[in-house]
Amino acid sequence: IAFTDKATGQPVTQFDEELARELHLLATDSTFSTFIHEHPEKPGPDGRFRIEVRFPKAGLYHVYADVMPKGLGQQVVRFDVPVDVETGPTARPSPPVAAAEGSDGPYSIELDASALRAGAENMIALTILKDGRPANDLGLYLGVPAHAVFVSTEDLGYVHAHAMAADAPKGGHHAPGHHAHRSHADPGTAILARLMLHAAPPRAGRYALWIQFMGGGQVRTVPFVVTVPSAP
Repeated sequence: IAFTDKATGQPVTQFDEELARELHLLATDSTFSTFIHEHPEKPGPDGRFRIEVRFPKAGLYHVYADVMPKGLGQQVVRFDVPVDVETGPTARPSPPVAAAEGSDGPYSIELDASALRAGAENMIALTILKDGRPANDLGLYLGVPAHAVFVSTEDLGYVHAHAMAADAPKGGHHAPGHHAHRSHADPGTAILARLMLHAAPPRAGRYALWIQFMGGGQVRTVPFVVTVPSAP
């Protein structure tokens, strides 16, 4: 993956780190039933990132490259990758099949998304459960207690937000948009099961949502589908 400064036509070779990584690569298939979140090593001298991605099944994948080129601020670029399929220029997203609520092994999440409104920052409460009880073996994942990625099932709009303790600074970013999150949790602080998520979906509609966290020493991914109403 290589980036070019549109103003100068020159390749971008310097990047700032965001959550300990210079590039976050996220992807989902056209049915929103698969979620991929990977990080390449540092780019080469030419600014090109090289990353190996394992796609679990055939399909059309929507891939988001989330990066901070030095001096240009947060940039999120989406491109489509057909895997073992042929696609036409008018390919449309398929209806989502991701679960309305999900789990990963013994972990599940209680999510209160009733406060979600389009075009405004919302505060969402979530509780990470293990075997039906608040989990007590949580750790940091890329410096924060949890990540949430929203993808619109209608126009593929993207929001990447971070769940924090209730009194932590707000944060999240979307494509297109600007990075708003600078606060990392203290690595020595116990990670509580009850968290707050601050997110601003840009438009009303249905979103596939994946929440990722470190549970039992492994990265866990819990899927949802949420409907975001218009602001009153």
